Amino acid sequence: MASVSASHLIIFIASLVIAAGVVGTLTTGVDRVSSAIDDRSLDVSQQVRMDMAIISDPGNAAYDSGNNLTIHVRNTGSQGVPIENAEAVDIVLNGKFVGNGDLTITDANEGASNVWRPGDVVEIIIDNDGDSYNIESTVDNRLILTVNEDEETFEFTT
Repeated sequence: MASVSASHLIIFIASLVIAAGVVGTLTTGVDRVSSAIDDRSLDVSQQVRMDMAIISDPGNAAYDSGNNLTIHVRNTGSQGVPIENAEAVDIVLNGKFVGNGDLTITDANEGASNVWRPGDVVEIIIDNDGDSYNIESTVDNRLILTVNEDEETFEFTT
């Protein structure tokens, strides 16, 4: 009879050890998933705060004789963006990246601010000196504007 009790005790202890291992593994897995969800929610929160809309007329984009393309963009999010040095703005025009040296960003509203506030419109001027971005007047052109991971596509003709 004692041998049955001893074997039951050994099986009971083994099942407790296995259960503790399973619980530890599950707890670690749940912790990792929880951390990943927290990190992703912060990223999504940042993206929701930054939203924009290109408000230029795609059928009549402002392209002047000096080879400058002008677009107007409204900040429809809830976060301001610094517009100095164009560091927060990335533009790809007809498949070519537009460097910060070819960009001029100014506040298109009454005030001359260095911060693009929610609801405000900025004017982005792209210097296309030497036609380096292949802007053509007879075909559709494509501009992809990215500000703090929010991306807008603007297809236009000049």
